[in-house]
Amino acid sequence: MLSTSLLGADRRVLVIGGTGFIGGAVIDALMEADTQVTALVPYGKGSLLGAVSGSLRVVEADVWNRGSLRGRGRGHDVAIHLIGSLQQRPERGKTYHHLNVASLQNTARMAVEDGVKLMIFLSAAGAPWLPGEYTQSKREAERYLQRSGIRWTIVRSPLVYPRGRLLNPLLIMSAIAGGIPLLGWPFARWAPLPVDVLARGLAELALGEPWINRTVYGRQIRQLSRAYLARRTSGPLTGHTAGNTTLDRDEEPPFGWLP
Repeated sequence: MLSTSLLGADRRVLVIGGTGFIGGAVIDALMEADTQVTALVPYGKGSLLGAVSGSLRVVEADVWNRGSLRGRGRGHDVAIHLIGSLQQRPERGKTYHHLNVASLQNTARMAVEDGVKLMIFLSAAGAPWLPGEYTQSKREAERYLQRSGIRWTIVRSPLVYPRGRLLNPLLIMSAIAGGIPLLGWPFARWAPLPVDVLARGLAELALGEPWINRTVYGRQIRQLSRAYLARRTSGPLTGHTAGNTTLDRDEEPPFGWLP
């Protein structure tokens, strides 16, 4: 098993997909923890991250072009893959396989070749409202990562939203049901998450004790988010320790949604 010390106390984290809705939140969470972060973004998109601070480095590449990724992972302990989409455009070649599988295959190869120690993959929790083909593409990407040779953590996240903006009635009911003790257990993996909770959970996975070759779900993401907050106020707290804690009420999913 990969130890915390092997990853290094001062970890360098590569965020693949740094200009996205989730990517920006993850970068913020990592930088709040004084982490050295590299944002891998599409060509011509580096300016979208605004002013670059001393602890944030921006590199440009095309995740669908293996050549452009060469060497981008060198010197990083952890890579967080956030590339993917619910919307496909087959007429333009942007199928679910292209968007969700091919991008992961290329970045995983890069990570292996460049000596990255751990890859965190943002997958998706299956839910009745998600297209079956989309979920299948995420599972195919997961299987590839598991066979790639790199140590991995898979995060099967539910849908995420800006805090306080959940408007879809079906998702509101799912969030309410997921918060009911015991009875809500079947809905817990589907209940939508505020983007800041997911971002803190991903940051804790990158900075805390590694969850090697394990799959993380919505309830654990909330626990990891709380562990991140505890680390910020009272020193190191690993994800495994956080798994035994209870959630604060303000970390339960509020009700709002922005597609």
